[in-house]
Amino acid sequence: MAAAETPTMMMDRLSDAAWTMLADQSPRAIHIDDVADAAGVAPAAARAVAGSIMALILHKLQRLDRQAVLETLADIEDAGDVPVRDKIVEALMHRFETYAPYRRQVAQLDAAARRDPALGLRLIDSLVQATRMLLRMAGDDLAGWQGEARVRGVAGVAMVVARTWQHDDTPDMATTMKEIDRRLATAEEWGRTLRVLRGGASQDNDVENDIGGDDQSPDQAPGGRYQ
Repeated sequence: MAAAETPTMMMDRLSDAAWTMLADQSPRAIHIDDVADAAGVAPAAARAVAGSIMALILHKLQRLDRQAVLETLADIEDAGDVPVRDKIVEALMHRFETYAPYRRQVAQLDAAARRDPALGLRLIDSLVQATRMLLRMAGDDLAGWQGEARVRGVAGVAMVVARTWQHDDTPDMATTMKEIDRRLATAEEWGRTLRVLRGGASQDNDVENDIGGDDQSPDQAPGGRYQ
């Protein structure tokens, strides 16, 4: 470990090495000493900093998700006033574009999660955290149980669309885009039915106050249809 190298820098290098190995090996087959050797880090230091292969994989996922959200934000800011729904569609699509070079790694994680429920839960939690970041970037304050329901709903959309994305060989991933729009529309209908989104028919004053009342259109209210 170089004197000027921070633990975060080491984690970045180790996670990159582990992610490369993940293309051809399951998480269980990857050994921390091999990752350390590939990253040019002493094995003892790698164990101290990373703790586990799963920690390295999750670290890489967080880096990719943060990259996708920040790049989406830059595109949205350049585009000017964009409806919240369009921001969410754009963010989901850009996330799939960011992961496009890593379909093999995602397939390995998906297969491993089917055999290891604990791993599956950690990957779902990682996706939920990424979705929470995505929705906040889009302008949703995620207040109350409705906000958490929206996070889970959009995360569910991402999980379902990933099955289509994994086999999408169109140059511009048009099939994935179409599936995002279709699944998100279905999620919106469920959201209105369950009073998670504005637009549902409710006569309860408390619910009306919670979703912004009838005097605001969905797009005029803060957070748009996803408030």
